[in-house]
Amino acid sequence: MIRSTRVVTKRTPVARRGMVVAQHPLGAEAGAAILERGGNAVDAAVATAVAMTVVEPFMSTLAGGGTMLLHLAGRGETLCVDFNVEAPAAAHERSYQLGEGISIGIFPWRRVVNDANVFGPRSVAVPGSVAGLCLALERWGTMELADVIAPAIKLAEEGFTPDLHVALHTAISCQELAAFPFTARTYLRDGNYVYRTSVVNDGDIFRQPDLARSLRLLAKEGPSAFYTGAIAQAIHEEMAATGGMLTRDDLARYAPRVLPALTGTYRGLELAFSPGATGGTTALEMLNILAQFPKSRTTWKIPGGLHLRAEAIRRAFLDRFEHLGDPERVKAPWDALLSRAYAAKVAAGLKPRGPLSTRPAPDPWRYETTARAADCTTHLCAVDRKRNMVSLTNTAVSLWGSRMVVPGTGILLQNGMVWFDPEPGRVNSVAPGKRPLVNMVPALAFKRGAPYLAVGAPGGRKIVSAIPQVIANMVDLGDSPQAAIEAPRLHTEGGELWVDDRVGTTSLAALTRMGHPVVPTHVEPGTFYFSKPVAIRVTGEGLEAGLDPVHAAAAAGI
Repeated sequence: MIRSTRVVTKRTPVARRGMVVAQHPLGAEAGAAILERGGNAVDAAVATAVAMTVVEPFMSTLAGGGTMLLHLAGRGETLCVDFNVEAPAAAHERSYQLGEGISIGIFPWRRVVNDANVFGPRSVAVPGSVAGLCLALERWGTMELADVIAPAIKLAEEGFTPDLHVALHTAISCQELAAFPFTARTYLRDGNYVYRTSVVNDGDIFRQPDLARSLRLLAKEGPSAFYTGAIAQAIHEEMAATGGMLTRDDLARYAPRVLPALTGTYRGLELAFSPGATGGTTALEMLNILAQFPKSRTTWKIPGGLHLRAEAIRRAFLDRFEHLGDPERVKAPWDALLSRAYAAKVAAGLKPRGPLSTRPAPDPWRYETTARAADCTTHLCAVDRKRNMVSLTNTAVSLWGSRMVVPGTGILLQNGMVWFDPEPGRVNSVAPGKRPLVNMVPALAFKRGAPYLAVGAPGGRKIVSAIPQVIANMVDLGDSPQAAIEAPRLHTEGGELWVDDRVGTTSLAALTRMGHPVVPTHVEPGTFYFSKPVAIRVTGEGLEAGLDPVHAAAAAGI
């Protein structure tokens, strides 16, 4: 039997001076307008990140958390700004009453009674997005905060007609949003209905006047408005009234962490990832394992290559779940998991033609040299005329975060506490001031020290497996960023192996014979099987975009 197939791609002209890629066209255009006014990559990235909280509110928020990886070309310096959420001072490892079964949230933790860590007031952690974005702008940007967030203010005040991407994600959660009156008032038409796209007449205009007022206050007073001023007070009062743990004292204490980037290589390509309790360590471990095999044997185009990719991903995730957590609170074999010796030991237990390895994983501590729903994020990249590069992830954590909007502010609160294991005594158990293990993998790459690539993705834990596969496609197959992102991917965390069915029935059958518990997946608009990478490659001719072809991602440049 023959069947028709759909082939979807995106094409972007080369930009000579600067480019922004983001998960929504209006966000990318906001950043590109900043570049056109003479701003640098940091200015453009902050403008885009704030605009994305307006046009894609279910994915990111001012009251969220994130990670920015930036390269300063003039200094030859690559840094990470960790502005991820942290547990409030009132939180502790027995904060949640444990129930029966597995959580409905983004991790297979023990279920909490009433899913209190998944949505509602007790799911809210201390937000870091405003602090991190403002710090980056102050230290490495060239423009004033008011100018950089002006595009977001305009989008919130004047509104925009939602596209299918926005309408779909609102419709999916319409019932849940309606359960919170201020949330329904903010995101639903007349508090009950989904804003219509241009498919229906001219569509509806979606305006967020409360959020616009909060953004204007932020433009006037800076981050103090959010952490010690009127917005902080509004958050404190809402949490106190509803039983949340977050207080104005938690907000006042919050500070981003500025860290050196995590560095490595893949077949000679120099790489920089986010360090610590992000996905960077795990992504680099995957690439180190793949690098133990010839590149001709690790591509997605052959069953053996898919098998080795699945094995590298599976092994790295097993290490991730067992060992990694907040590096300021958790002792983990960080250096070992990134060492070539450890990768070689893991690779020695893998068979290039299968079957699935049953050999126990090596103990990473021996290599240490020093003493089901998707969670939802947005990702963007920016490169300017001087070839400064930014790769930035910002998140509301789950789709629509905690589902709570702070009255009078238009600000959605994230549900960052879902990232913690609610059971005591685990590496990611709750503790006051602790940061959770997050899935962000902003990445940069260089050739002989020169800027070459900015890449990242939204999509929960599937980000961690996606970015190594995109990088491997570019290195091993010579793909462009667009081809590398469009290529079929797979994902596993030790159980089922999700495989894009575009690899073909022969490869799916071969993986099954090797012992993999294969789940074929068919990617369509609105599906969440895999993450949605975006990238910018620096070439001698200019800047090339790579975009998820199925969803709303877009590029804009000058």
